[in-house]
Amino acid sequence: MLIDSHAHLDMQQFDGDREQVIHRALETGVGEILNVGYDESTIDSTLRLVDGHGSIWAALGIHPHNASDWDERLEEKLKQLLLRRKVLAVGEIGLDYYRDISPREAQRDVFRRQIGMALYFGKPIVVHCRDAFDDVIKILREEGASEVGGIFHAFSGGDLEAEVVLGLGFLIGIGGPLTYKNSQLPGVAVRLPSSAFVLETDSPYLPPQRYRGERNEPAYVRLVAERMAELRGVGVADIERAAETNYRRLLHAEEDFPISIAYGLKNSVYINVTGICTNCCVFCTRLRTENYLYGYNLNLISDPTVDEMVDTANAVLADGDFEEIVFCGYGEPTARMKDLSAAARALKGHGIPMRLNTNGQGNMINRRDIVPELEELFERVSVSLNAQDEGTYVMICRPDAGEKAFAAVVDFIRRAASSEMECAVTALDYPEVDIEATRRLVESIPGARFRERKYHLASPAVT
Repeated sequence: MLIDSHAHLDMQQFDGDREQVIHRALETGVGEILNVGYDESTIDSTLRLVDGHGSIWAALGIHPHNASDWDERLEEKLKQLLLRRKVLAVGEIGLDYYRDISPREAQRDVFRRQIGMALYFGKPIVVHCRDAFDDVIKILREEGASEVGGIFHAFSGGDLEAEVVLGLGFLIGIGGPLTYKNSQLPGVAVRLPSSAFVLETDSPYLPPQRYRGERNEPAYVRLVAERMAELRGVGVADIERAAETNYRRLLHAEEDFPISIAYGLKNSVYINVTGICTNCCVFCTRLRTENYLYGYNLNLISDPTVDEMVDTANAVLADGDFEEIVFCGYGEPTARMKDLSAAARALKGHGIPMRLNTNGQGNMINRRDIVPELEELFERVSVSLNAQDEGTYVMICRPDAGEKAFAAVVDFIRRAASSEMECAVTALDYPEVDIEATRRLVESIPGARFRERKYHLASPAVT
């Protein structure tokens, strides 16, 4: 399901055809719209809209442009409205130093007051930030806004700003500017963890490139999803699933998100073998408080049994036309070599090529050469190297085995590359990694193929 996490359908631009706009959104696959009331008038009109449509929910707050309107009566009114079931968030609130319609001190005071209300009612925050990033972040930190989290609406920063936002536990709102030719947003969108974004339109503002100069509307959120999928090399359905799950985890937190042992992503079926790993890589999503991948909950409570891996994989395979089966996980699959082999043998009958994703420490973990056994089961093996030398590997991947791990991985690559399996070796373009030196190392090994990958910006990690 597509969700437009930020719209203003109550505005006068829709007075002539509002119902038709909502109908087009539903026909396009938009199952939910968060309509945002930002001053007393639009708060009232948003509530009327919400009351008349089951698919529309509300965020209510006082925009920084309207901070001068704040008084005790308005504060009390907002408090009463935040008790309503269909009011999911406080927003849009924040700071706008670009237009400076309200005095900055008033903006900051009202922003703080509304964060306090969000904390009191346990509601997430929808943040407006224009030319005021440092002050917005300062206030969010000082007021403890991470406790409720929220959405950084219409994000327009770069990688550094995105990392700060993610570090506060906020999602990043991606809208029409993703499609603009001169926007820096595509570069950020590629690096975002799949658990870190929602889709939005900001209708009637910020339409996608195809409709620049025209009124935006919720149906156009599909164009944002399509561009996001193109940039990240996944299917539109994968982007929809990720954005919907992220939105629902934040705004419908009471919903249950079952653990995925096997799941479909683009043209592949992935099997979540284990959450245990012999590395503790600085960029790894295992270190984050929540492990969601394109809407799939990969937070294994315990390692799945062979039957669970096989049964769930068969169920996914029955629902689609897939090109490969991939054994992976938020850990190292070869740490469960016996169960890995049993599950792979059971799935071999599908006649679909099978791939193993590994950190390459399987021989060291199992104290024997496992490549011949892997060769019988897998057509492809993908090894995460992520370093050009021993020192960098220890610094970035932080292996349990210490300094001897790098040599063990390189030896595994040599053995795998000389086998009947296709052997791909990957490295992330992490700042400390010399990609070209890593490429030369891999290409010096006969039969090994190098592939560069994008690293994802850091989100909150478990300490």
